Amino acid sequence: MGTQAPSDYSSPAPSNMDEQPEKQAKVDEKLQRQKEIDDWLPITSSRNAKWWYSAFHNVTAMVGAGVLSLPFAMSNLGWGPGIVILILSWVITLFTLWQMVEMHEMVPGKRFDRYHELGQHAFGEKLGLWIVVPQQLICEVGVDGHRRKITAEGP
Repeated sequence: MGTQAPSDYSSPAPSNMDEQPEKQAKVDEKLQRQKEIDDWLPITSSRNAKWWYSAFHNVTAMVGAGVLSLPFAMSNLGWGPGIVILILSWVITLFTLWQMVEMHEMVPGKRFDRYHELGQHAFGEKLGLWIVVPQQLICEVGVDGHRRKITAEGP
């Protein structure tokens, strides 16, 4: 749960001399697996990104299907309600962004870089996955299905 600070992959010191070797082996194995995953991922917690990387990713996240559907939405709603909905959408997006930034490092020494890590911290190791993963799948499948439907219909 959460990405540990870099170089934090060494096995923790035993709290007492009577600690069972099997328990220590499990901890070492879990840390090794996490290190292997983090080494494989192209995105790391090295914090070497520049400000324009973040700006680029935020802009590309915002300028997607929402902007492409804006003319259609405005033509159906009209100018008054369309602008109100556009501003409301902007406020909700800004508030959600603020929440995500605040929750990213809410536990000292840990970073929640993935939604499932945040869910596991909030709801527990197993329940967090059962809550977060289905919601992510619904969003991914729904967006992909909608995109395929629009592409198939054509102009």
